[in-house]
Formats: sequence, structure tokens, C-alpha cells
Amino acid sequence: MGKTNSENVRGKPGKPTTDDLIQVLENVRLGYILSQFGSLDSTYEWSSVLSLGEQQRLAFARLLLSKPKLVLLDESTSALDEVNEAHLYRQIEAAGITYVSVGHRRTLYKHHNMVLRISTADLNRNNGTGTLSP
Repeated sequence: MGKTNSENVRGKPGKPTTDDLIQVLENVRLGYILSQFGSLDSTYEWSSVLSLGEQQRLAFARLLLSKPKLVLLDESTSALDEVNEAHLYRQIEAAGITYVSVGHRRTLYKHHNMVLRISTADLNRNNGTGTLSP
């Protein structure tokens, strides 16, 4: 079942104001959604009307609104170009959110202080080792 635009952005009902929603959509470069889809109260099945990159930016909007202390991101920017990827990582850093990312793109390195590499050989030996480096 589809959700309204505001439900999709808010995540949990009732917390942020309309101005907060508009601002966070602008912050993740989705401000055009309001004019494209009518209003925050329009109902759509996002997977059928948004590209994967737009869906990923919408997920970051929800993240920025909920402001968790720690978030685990799994391929969260895989459908984005490097410019938008960098912009979103700057947004969550500026919000004071600690993050751990799983991904295959080398562009992720510059957004992290440490890298943990786990190889197939490590997993096959069943010794649970990997390499942690700055």
C-alpha cells in the first residue's frame, strides 16, 4: 500500500513540521518532489515513481529527520553519482550521526576514518580475522 509523501519522509508520524520536511528534502536534493507530485499528502508507491537514486536520497532524508546516534548503511549510495554520494555523507556528518558503511565503491573511502577488510580467505579459515586500517 502506498504512503503519503509526508509519511515516506517522516518515517514515524507526527514528529517533524512541514517546514522540517521541506528543508530535509532540499538538503538531500529532492526539493522538486513537492512540485512533481503535488503535496506532502499525496499517496504514491515510491518504487514505481522514483528512481533508485531518488529512493536512496529519500532514505537519507528519513535518516536526517530521525537523527539516530549510530546508523549502519548497506550500499546506501550505490545508485548515486559521486557528487550526490559526497553531499549525503556531508549531511549526516554535519548532523552528528555516526555511521558504518558496507559497500564496494572505492569512492566511499574518503567518507570514512577506518576501513575493515574481510577477505574470503579469512572467512574460509573461520578465524574471524580481517584488516582494520586508517
